Amino acid sequence: MTEPHATHVVCLHSSAASGKQWRRLVAQGGDAWQWHTPDLYGHGGRPDWPELMPSQLSVEANGVLAGLPFATNQGFHLVGHSYGGAVALQMALQQPQRVLSLTLYEPVAFGVLPALGPNEPEWEEISAVAATLGAALDRSDDFGAARGFCAYWQGRDVWPEMDIAAQLRIAEAMPTVRRHFEALFAAQWSDSLLDLLRMPVQLICGGATRASARRVAQSLSVRLPLVKLQMLEGAGHMAPIAEAGRVNALILESLGAMQRVPAG
Repeated sequence: MTEPHATHVVCLHSSAASGKQWRRLVAQGGDAWQWHTPDLYGHGGRPDWPELMPSQLSVEANGVLAGLPFATNQGFHLVGHSYGGAVALQMALQQPQRVLSLTLYEPVAFGVLPALGPNEPEWEEISAVAATLGAALDRSDDFGAARGFCAYWQGRDVWPEMDIAAQLRIAEAMPTVRRHFEALFAAQWSDSLLDLLRMPVQLICGGATRASARRVAQSLSVRLPLVKLQMLEGAGHMAPIAEAGRVNALILESLGAMQRVPAG
């Protein structure tokens, strides 16, 4: 039974996953926290991205905030992976007075990359990934889009190893994932905006991740006021799923520490 005064923790999943991604974290974290693992638009049981709404992180953030099953004056911790980590940052920007802390595994806020330099190779790399995915969708090749997307983030072609149900689920998410890329590229947060985030931030980055994700983590690690960056040796971008035990231990350690550190 959850402790009556346990603090809320909202966990946001990566693209092409769902809130079920966090089942092991919730089980390991137990009743010391009140866990919330919502599905994001177009994933799990959540309807597709609102058709007339722009591809902006604020649309996703507003959707999550509107669905939280507790009072709007209550604070909460945020946990996020990849796209979910970027949405968590957007939520914190919108409601900094409520967000107690952020624990983020490779938040892919790609919009920060162009500001690092005109010929940033990591920006060119991830822009090419998004363009390839979009081109596949334009020719109605959802499976091709999904296969390339998975190969990039896994570091190899894992498509033949997946069962057909998993392939179908990921392929069906690809139109929404195109929205994700558009929203992530558009989030070109300024230093003055990021300076508003005065809550503690724990960034976790895999030592064997993709260059684009690592570069975003490095950028955020010097631009956020109260941030710590922890490298997880040998881990890839999908470690919160593939190596959940290792990553969850770090998340729970971070949450425990955040509980004892007041927001600035």
